[in-house]
Amino acid sequence: MKRILVATALLAGMVVVLPQAMTAPEPYEVPTTWELKIDFQAPQPITVTLPGQKKPTTFWYMLYTVSNLSRDPETGRGADQDFIPEFIMYTNTGQSAVANRRQPAGVFTAIKKRHNNPLLKRHTNIIGKLLYGRDNAKDGVAIWPDFADKTGSIDVFVGGLSGETAELTLPRPVTVTETDVNGIEKTDVKYKVILHKSLRLNFTVKGTTGTRAYSTTKLKSKKWVLR
Repeated sequence: MKRILVATALLAGMVVVLPQAMTAPEPYEVPTTWELKIDFQAPQPITVTLPGQKKPTTFWYMLYTVSNLSRDPETGRGADQDFIPEFIMYTNTGQSAVANRRQPAGVFTAIKKRHNNPLLKRHTNIIGKLLYGRDNAKDGVAIWPDFADKTGSIDVFVGGLSGETAELTLPRPVTVTETDVNGIEKTDVKYKVILHKSLRLNFTVKGTTGTRAYSTTKLKSKKWVLR
């Protein structure tokens, strides 16, 4: 049976999913370029009553610490890196969500208060230069909206941790509609796609919407992939 690769590429602010029957490329076992270290906690729920609302709303979040221990492959010296994180969640019920998009400010405030961490940074504040060394590590959080009641597992893909890429030639051209930074749409034909090394985290989910505030998740697998 042929392996089925679902390759996703970020094209001018639009995620394009390209299902193709082909052998999926794998990242190198030993890093060939810069790579950041990330420590994380399993996603957990938080229920917040937002300003102007009477009923509480549930969100999911994942705390993480990212550090830059990468060395220049030529000089062997520590090198600063730009950190532009991306956290995308996929559920086994078919939902997907990019973290930290249009999240009410009160959610981050509630998370920061719960964990009493004055160093916790908003997504917009953690983006940028990550200096070399353990002492320059940064604490961040990925926040998503609640998901379907019957969800039993979730995958979290973490991008922005590695400079490794792979070019994939498509079996046939694919026509896509892209939206540029100015919001203007255009149609283009793609013959190749660039895959980026990302960290795939799979978690099991226990609990339902009725007990969402007490739901738990457990890490089932962790693997580097190209997507």
